[in-house]
Amino acid sequence: MGEGAPVFRVDELVGRFQRILQAQERSPCTVKQYGHIARTFLGYAQKPLEEVTLKDLERFREYLVLERHYSKNSVYTTVRGLTSLFRNFGLSIADQLEPPRRPERLPRYLTEDEMHRLFEVVKPSPRDSAIVHVLGFVGLRVSELCHLEIEDIEFERNVLHIRSGKGDKDREVILEDRTRAALDRYLADRAVAGLGTTRLFPIGPVTVERIVRKAAQQANIPRRVTPHMLRHTLATALLSRGCDIRYIQKLLGHASVATTQIYTHVDTSALRDAYQRARPQY
Repeated sequence: MGEGAPVFRVDELVGRFQRILQAQERSPCTVKQYGHIARTFLGYAQKPLEEVTLKDLERFREYLVLERHYSKNSVYTTVRGLTSLFRNFGLSIADQLEPPRRPERLPRYLTEDEMHRLFEVVKPSPRDSAIVHVLGFVGLRVSELCHLEIEDIEFERNVLHIRSGKGDKDREVILEDRTRAALDRYLADRAVAGLGTTRLFPIGPVTVERIVRKAAQQANIPRRVTPHMLRHTLATALLSRGCDIRYIQKLLGHASVATTQIYTHVDTSALRDAYQRARPQY
């Protein structure tokens, strides 16, 4: 920001950037994370965005790796955040900054027994039970769940409409019987409480994460469980039971089947069976 520049200019710019991201309906996690990236970079660069050079960006990346000991994933996220920062202020210099190749990690998921225990512990709460059923049987992203409206449920066909999902793509998914029953119970409870909003679940992503984490603890699941893990769990369970990967792609709202194919590396039982059938007879 220049020698002697007042600190509030950094706060002002970061605030504007975060408001732009919110207007783009980016997730609260992304808004917070990208805001932190912007603040860290501006504090390091000490100059206005329009004066930043590619060398400044490269030095910042070196600083993060050599002095802050950032992992490849953290550097990747930082480069994405910086690219968004500059683009949203009409600048393209960060487009030339190459992100590192991220290591591929297999998605973490729950066993069917763990999912059963999770459903059991949320039974006393109609809202929490409905949320966990929608996450576990429909595989929604948290942002999609929080944007659902009551009118998105098509009761006659047992269909749920997900509007403007990731990539601004709409899709519809089937509500199986247990999820439909959980939703009916929740909506009846809402009617008694007189909740005056059209949103199906009028809560934010942080509350959803807290609900899932607490339920997992009560279910004695000995690791950190997130809502996104339930999405991974659904995909893994469907694939292990022979579901066509193209249907899983459509259900999850993946733009490319290549994204869905990561689940083919997760189901070790299917891999073991295939190997036993095809192993060479040396």
